[in-house]
Amino acid sequence: MGQAPRAGASTIMTPPRIHVSDQAKTAIRQAAAEAGDGSLRIGISDTFEYALSFGPFGDGDVAIDCGGLTILLDGASARRADGLSLDFVAGPETSGFTIENPNAAATVQQISVLDLKALLDSGAMLELIDVRTEEERTVARIDGSRLLDQEGHAHLMSLDRNATVVFQCHHGSRSQAAAEYFLSEGFRRVYNLQGGIDAWSQVVDPTIPRY
Repeated sequence: MGQAPRAGASTIMTPPRIHVSDQAKTAIRQAAAEAGDGSLRIGISDTFEYALSFGPFGDGDVAIDCGGLTILLDGASARRADGLSLDFVAGPETSGFTIENPNAAATVQQISVLDLKALLDSGAMLELIDVRTEEERTVARIDGSRLLDQEGHAHLMSLDRNATVVFQCHHGSRSQAAAEYFLSEGFRRVYNLQGGIDAWSQVVDPTIPRY
């Protein structure tokens, strides 16, 4: 995890704790070898936008030892980085680093049907919530989804607010609204299924009827 800043770095009371997954460490080391030299630098703006680059240790930097991998941050970024988790995800559509930072305001994230299928196939722990009507579900539904009725609402409200929740509807608009509501209720890992079950039927499972 984190260690104290190197001599000459900007002073902070407590160095940030940063977790880097094994997949991310492998990807970082491969990218560093291609870049030629330097450690991974993470820049975090005041609006929590991230910039990743490679370079040498500089004046005012904070160096964090993450299990044999050094992460560099400037002083301002270090103050925004405590609890940050860095992962690398290889998906069917895109591959890249993902960052979770408890200091940033949570937002509704968009997920494609292919990436959702990959998550379901991997056995990842998540709640798939269908915000359509019971009548619509009799026509078409995704296996494993739960209807957002009174019982479904109560179930969600009983969960830890760090649970991963994916909302799904016909095309993605109703589920976006539901996702924003539960975000306001304190949930942090909230996703909206892009294109809804219509996209799922076209891309993932054509046996599901379109309507």
